[in-house]
Amino acid sequence: MVLLCAAAMFVGCQKQAKTGFVNTEKIVKEYKEMTDAQDKYSKMNEDFQSSLEGKIQSYEAKVQLYQKNAAKMSASERSSKEEEILALRNQIQNEQQTRSRQLQAESQAAIDTIIKKIKVFVKDYGENNGYDYIYGQNEGGSVMYGKEQYDLTSEILEELNAKYTPGSTSSTPAAETTDTTATK
Repeated sequence: MVLLCAAAMFVGCQKQAKTGFVNTEKIVKEYKEMTDAQDKYSKMNEDFQSSLEGKIQSYEAKVQLYQKNAAKMSASERSSKEEEILALRNQIQNEQQTRSRQLQAESQAAIDTIIKKIKVFVKDYGENNGYDYIYGQNEGGSVMYGKEQYDLTSEILEELNAKYTPGSTSSTPAAETTDTTATK
């Protein structure tokens, strides 16, 4: 009986943990810096594809000319033209693949930096507002349910967007923090 009373008193004296959760998908989708970065890399990709258009048209013209004149060419001329056309096609494909990989790597690095910045912000927000835990809610199900009163998504998104200045680099001092607790 004494043990039961002591346990009840111990539980009653413990402070209730302050928790909240953030819809991470909504943050990523609606954070202005993230949407600006995504728009930037989409535009860069479109610009690159447009710049390749002339090379592709030149390639297609050479293919058509070859097909039109192939019957009149000697075997060595056909072979030479086929090699030239193949080399041009390979050059275009290599350029597309190289630039695609480069843009993807740059885009992923920018997105990773922004995500790290968000994690650092949420960590600082939690510390500054007395939270013991802030969970991430996503499609993977880390928070399957949470009372609306504990949803901090709009508040955090509003503050993140208020702090973001379009055209600024995403490598701010907060984003460069190497605190590993923000990534857990």
